[in-house]
Amino acid sequence: MSSRVIRARMSALAGVATLAVVTATLTSAASPSAEADQQTEKRESVHWSYHGRTGPDRWATLSEDFAACGEGREQSPVDLPTDAAIGASSDAAITIDYRPVTADLVNNGHTVQANVSPGSRIVVDGTPYELQQFHFHLPSEHTEDGEHTAMEMHFVHADAAGDLAVVGVLMEREAGESAFTDLWPNLPTEEGGEAAIDEAFDLTEFLPEGRDQYRYDGSLTTPPCTEGVRWIVLDDPVSVTPGQVTAYRHIFHKSNRPTQPLNDRVLTFVED
Repeated sequence: MSSRVIRARMSALAGVATLAVVTATLTSAASPSAEADQQTEKRESVHWSYHGRTGPDRWATLSEDFAACGEGREQSPVDLPTDAAIGASSDAAITIDYRPVTADLVNNGHTVQANVSPGSRIVVDGTPYELQQFHFHLPSEHTEDGEHTAMEMHFVHADAAGDLAVVGVLMEREAGESAFTDLWPNLPTEEGGEAAIDEAFDLTEFLPEGRDQYRYDGSLTTPPCTEGVRWIVLDDPVSVTPGQVTAYRHIFHKSNRPTQPLNDRVLTFVED
């Protein structure tokens, strides 16, 4: 494939590495701890989904805190057009330094999320981002030349200031071997379900051998759609078996936000 890119511009994102909704403004009379509890209760009470009246095209109407979902100019996901991206030097490639981890899996009603033990990180333009969690979408959220893959995996990282960087891995349906064989039986199938993986496993097994990558400035792909997220999407997909795709579809029939306009952002493709 041609050398192309999405260059990410440095943006600030206040908050922690999570898919939860952002905090809402509450009464100033509350103490800091009480206010935090009230904010958590409020954001958890806002129901959103991937279809119907609470689906992606209505997210911005569900809460004032979700305004960026409709007004934002740097939203994710996006299409990755190979003919429009700009090539960049391999020096711009991120460094991936993942260590064996244990994980707590939770079905949060939107995805299966794995909260991982500390010690894994990426380095983006000299800044280290610690891995917080990974989760899945079906079908893929990012597209390449308009084409989806069966699923997509997101590794969510945060730097010391709480700014986010996410590595997206496209998952292509393919019969045969899969790195997800041991993980899949542990996926909680009911909302609120949890499972613990106490034996350390190698996260690099979930990454493709090739590390060519798209980069761009974007947002969370779920409400509140907060911008300032540094996105890296690996070009090469990994394999997921048809049976694994079907099993995940039984948990979440559809869990992807449609692609968003690129607007005036610069897209970069880095050959690593």
